[in-house]
Amino acid sequence: MSKIKFAKPRVCKRCWSRNGIKKISKEFMEKESHCKLCRGLFLKLDEIVDSILKEINSTGEIRTFSIGTSIPKASEVLEEQIWDYLNIKNAKSIKPELNAEIGKKIEKKSKYKFDPNPDIKIIYNVENGSVIKCLTPLYLYGTYNKLERGIRQTKKKGSKEESVEGLIEGVLANEVGTKGSKVILHGSGREDIDVLMLGSGRPFVAEITNPIKRDLNRKELEEISRKINGNCGKIKVDLKRVVDKEFVKIIKRAKFDKEYEAIVRLDAPIEKEELKLLPNQILLMQRTPKRVLIRRADKIRKRWIKNLESELVDEKTIKLKILSQSGTYIKEFISGDDGRTQPSVSSLLNRKAVCQQLNVTSIHSEWLDDFW
Repeated sequence: MSKIKFAKPRVCKRCWSRNGIKKISKEFMEKESHCKLCRGLFLKLDEIVDSILKEINSTGEIRTFSIGTSIPKASEVLEEQIWDYLNIKNAKSIKPELNAEIGKKIEKKSKYKFDPNPDIKIIYNVENGSVIKCLTPLYLYGTYNKLERGIRQTKKKGSKEESVEGLIEGVLANEVGTKGSKVILHGSGREDIDVLMLGSGRPFVAEITNPIKRDLNRKELEEISRKINGNCGKIKVDLKRVVDKEFVKIIKRAKFDKEYEAIVRLDAPIEKEELKLLPNQILLMQRTPKRVLIRRADKIRKRWIKNLESELVDEKTIKLKILSQSGTYIKEFISGDDGRTQPSVSSLLNRKAVCQQLNVTSIHSEWLDDFW
């Protein structure tokens, strides 16, 4: 204790003990109520917890919480002086102890349980006694159908184009959130703006910020789905269950085979017999399409057309039913994209082929329903 490098730090017994010092001379000791490091906060835990609980209780359906504290810069400086003075290798900050004690008190005085991935995150400001609360988002899993063309999957900044995300946002914010709530749609893949999404729908997770409601049963989700669907008639949504944040990753990483129906226009007449030039199964070498080069790396990918059926509509029009591997660019499989996709419907039929209309008719995501 004789080799002092800084002005003698004076803190309370609790703050010395936290750093492993059990005995300290009076010249280094301060009353806990006057301690400039802990500010006597441990003597006022009930008062602090009551102010925090008042905020939590006014925030809707909350089950779990986490707690953090913000201490003044002067306290941080004093704490570092103590560590330097004692040359402690395993110094202990006041914040973990304060967080733990507040957390235990909250659990004792309420129904809420501590969780590192909570419904609400609380930051208590030591200097002014304010409580900052941050609600963690609510995640809803479901599927959507897009029944009209010209609708994007997600909103585009600065664009007036309609989107599935935008069409569900108002109802979800009203039913489970607030006016300030935002909805982020995480889809398992996406279809182009001019493509319909039919069949059993595309899996997605809707992330709703600042939710007031969290405990939603199947009946309530069905009612919310009904309100979304009746709101515009352009999409059909089936909300299935509440999920946690990790399910967003599952949705994003999942690779599902997809079925399509395409109407293809040819630049020259064709006979029905010539459609036999289209194999039932095809291994494609697809270079990144020109239309997405601005956002995708330019590379060659192997993709399987797992089943291909063709039907003659008229002498220059054919209908294709396609079962493809996830990640296949169907429009480019049809046109060839100036040779960037090999083979293609164009190259196999020796005619220029253009996709006039495309629908997703099925996404093979059945295993998701068994995931639970």
